[in-house]
Parts: sequence; structure tokens; C-alpha cells
Amino acid sequence: MNVINQVLVLFFLIAIGYGARKLRAIHDGAIGHFSSFVLNISLPALILVSLQRPFSRELLGEAGLTLGLSFVIYGFSFLIAGLYPFIVPLSRKERGVHRYALIFSNVGFMGYPVVEAILGQKALFYLAIYNIPFNFLAFSIGAWLIAREGERPLLLSWKTFINPSVIATLLGFLLFLGSVQFPAPLYQTLKMTGDITSPLSMIVIGAILGKMPFRSVLGTWQRYGTTLVRLLVLPAAVGVLLYSAGFRGLFFILPTLVTAMPVAANTSILAEVYGADAESASSLVFISTLFCIITIPLVALTLGV
Repeated sequence: MNVINQVLVLFFLIAIGYGARKLRAIHDGAIGHFSSFVLNISLPALILVSLQRPFSRELLGEAGLTLGLSFVIYGFSFLIAGLYPFIVPLSRKERGVHRYALIFSNVGFMGYPVVEAILGQKALFYLAIYNIPFNFLAFSIGAWLIAREGERPLLLSWKTFINPSVIATLLGFLLFLGSVQFPAPLYQTLKMTGDITSPLSMIVIGAILGKMPFRSVLGTWQRYGTTLVRLLVLPAAVGVLLYSAGFRGLFFILPTLVTAMPVAANTSILAEVYGADAESASSLVFISTLFCIITIPLVALTLGV
């Protein structure tokens, strides 16, 4: 019941953002600024604070295991996404969007708030490590998947692999290796900034959903099929694989829970930028975010948390 209550809090924050956008208390320009603030300021601050742990060989080994699991699961997701258009009929412009939706869940805006709410703040250390592949791939290889099926191509370079979350993760991990702690005033400043991430992320998601025309939300059966795979089939597959491999506790729960997050919010942004199917992307974000209010508690309760 506690899990449901925690997810309901997040849902109510989404509802506040949705209502604020409909009432024009938040305008479209502000949504972009808030999103940029979360991705470039508050989320990196949260990552830095979550990595402020005293060094130990045991924790280093657990971080390495977490990172290895993440790469394996992303590799599995890429495989499923590559095969998906051969199973579900999709137009050329839709293929990249649906593939991206299956590979990348909404970790930045929803993963951190949900994991913190369900597993506690200490789990954010492992989540920051687990998200290293996401931070490297979502705006590089992931964006290329969308762009190659769109109207405007993307040329990959080393710059496409660097963003504030990557920098914060690398810096935070180096500080962890050296057991370097921030001075108290700086730590408190970063913590207060990072604490903004959860509520503001949920409000931003609600505002993004609030600006979508209703007709773009309802769509083809393929969108609901992709949502079903994203929210239930993939988490179930990851959970079975991890459990069969002998993983228990956090190393079983965290990857499964992260995989159960809805479609990444930046799917629609990338589709718009590269001339892909932005309407399908927006619909996938909306539908998966709406249904995850039911599926996340279901997955969490199934995992026993």
C-alpha cells in the first residue's frame, strides 16, 4: 500500500503540472526552461550528492556490478527494439520512434523520483551508476536511431556523448574513489538543488502532457502495443533473466524497476528535431505515463517492495 501511496504523490504532482498548463499558469516557453533546468542543473546536482559516499572496495565492486548489469540490459533492449518492427508493422517514420521508446525509459524525469520514493535515497548511488549507459546513449546512438528514419540526419561525434549528467557522474565517481567530501555549505546547496528534481520533474511531465492536443494522444493499436511492451513485457523479461541468473535484492529490483518506467520524455523532442513521427512520439509519452500510474505499483508489488 505504501508503494501505491508513493506513486500517487508523483501522479498528483503530474496532475498539478497538467492543470497549470491548461490554466496557462505555465506557458510552453517555461516548460522548455524548466526541462533545461532539470536536465542541466538539478539532476546533475542530485547525481553529485547521491555519489557522495565514503569509498570502500565492497561499494566499488557493487558499482561495477551495477554498471555491468546496465550495459547487458541496454544491449538486450537494443536487440528487442531492432527486432520489433519485424513483428509489429510500422511506417518508416514510426520505426525509429518506437525503437527509441523501447530502449530508453524516462529515467531522468521519473526514474529518480520513483526509485527514491520506493527504495530510498541510498539507492540513488546505484541508480546514478546504472544510468551511465543511458546518459551516454540517449542523445547519441538513440537520437541517431530516430534521425535515420526522419527527415534530418544526425552526424555522430564525441560531443554527442557528453552532457551535464555524464560530467556529474564522472566527477562524482572520481570524488567517491578519492573519498572526497564536499564542504558542508556546498553539499547543502547541491542537496537543496537536487531535491528540486523530483517535484519539478513530475510537474514538467504534467505540463508536457497538458500541451498535447487530445487527438494526438489517441492513436493506432501499435502505440498501445509498444506501451504494453515498455511497461510490462520488458520489465518482466528483465526480472526473469536476473532472477534466473541468481540476482536478488537491489541488483534484482533496481534494474527491473527502472525498465518499468514510461517512455522517455525526450522522445517527442528528438522526433520533432529530426523530422520523425513527433505525433506518435508524443502519444507514446502520454499513454505510457498515464498507464504507468497502474503498472509501476504493480511491478513494485510483484518485486516485493
